[in-house]
Amino acid sequence: MWPKKSFLLILLAIVFSCQTKEDKSAGIGSVNDLVLADSLILSLDERSTPEFNYHQIGDFLDQESFINLNLVNNSLDFYNLSEGEIIHRIQFASEGPDRITNVGGFYYHNEDSIFLLQKMTISNIKLIDIKGKITNQLSPILPLDLEIPGLINHFSTSLSPSYFFQNAIYFDQGILKNTSAPGVLGGDFRSSGRFDLNSDSVFLFPKSGFPHFYKDKALPIYLSISSRVLGKNNEWIYSWNALDSILVYDLNMNDRKAIYSKSKFKEKDIPNTPNASLEVELEVVISNTHYCKVLYDPYRKNYLRFVQIGRFFNPDQDNTIMSIFKNDFSIMLYDENWDFISESFFEGSKHNFYHAFIGQKGLYIPRTNPNFEGLDEDKVVFDIYDLL
Repeated sequence: MWPKKSFLLILLAIVFSCQTKEDKSAGIGSVNDLVLADSLILSLDERSTPEFNYHQIGDFLDQESFINLNLVNNSLDFYNLSEGEIIHRIQFASEGPDRITNVGGFYYHNEDSIFLLQKMTISNIKLIDIKGKITNQLSPILPLDLEIPGLINHFSTSLSPSYFFQNAIYFDQGILKNTSAPGVLGGDFRSSGRFDLNSDSVFLFPKSGFPHFYKDKALPIYLSISSRVLGKNNEWIYSWNALDSILVYDLNMNDRKAIYSKSKFKEKDIPNTPNASLEVELEVVISNTHYCKVLYDPYRKNYLRFVQIGRFFNPDQDNTIMSIFKNDFSIMLYDENWDFISESFFEGSKHNFYHAFIGQKGLYIPRTNPNFEGLDEDKVVFDIYDLL
């Protein structure tokens, strides 16, 4: 049996099928399926890492660039998406007065304004330039009515990145309670907030938090989280792991609409797991189809929702959360008006869709699944799928 705290941390870090496979190949058999159009080889040097939990697409040196927070090397690495070569690296000092540690996310605004965000807090944010020079440090006034006084459990991963615009940082935070305990998901937890740089204060949106569907549930933490992106017209797009619908909010989390978005591979509801053992929680996560990641395509005005497809749970082989990477997955594609286009199937154990992103050419999905036999320490292959 694993320690509860360690298990929850692994689940959030990922933050991280029983069907036959003869007729479910992505890009084959339908004009609506995603088509493999190209590939990109991302070259890794001796200080690079294939871990892309914190990344962003930005314009650097007039090139479309893949920017990755390299926690192994304590650096911010810039790759061009035309050749896949590293073109710039900001090395953080680990000692001295200008040391930068405990980074848990970033936002690249431009070459003069790069925000380095701290793990589990919205304080001590460092603003650096492209040379790595610290130009400012930000620690806002926190609300008095926090779940735990003085603590905001901020995170900024590829599943739910933080954003800077209109001179404010918009962020999400994770709950610090055990979501499999009865009543926790029915509380008044506020998941989204805004750090206003003008007033140097943080505001948590009252209408953010768990959707109504969760109120009477008790679920593993992995199924209680969400993925969030900023869509067109500055709308927040939320995909909750156990919720069939996608939720769309205005910028201040007030007006909301629900887009029914049930996967064709989801055949049953996810069961409640009140006070379940870690083994039971793991079985529920692996054996039940659920939703994981949402992306907005600003070039073609599309929305994508990723679905982890449930499969048979083998307790002898599926004894860690990493077994989730064996699961098949699908991608649901919508146009800008939320009209459904297609749902395409992908076999497991090859891609890591948690690290997928949108570029000018289409959808990039890396072959970095830990079960992929073709893993190479010197390069990462991104498959590029046409979204036209």
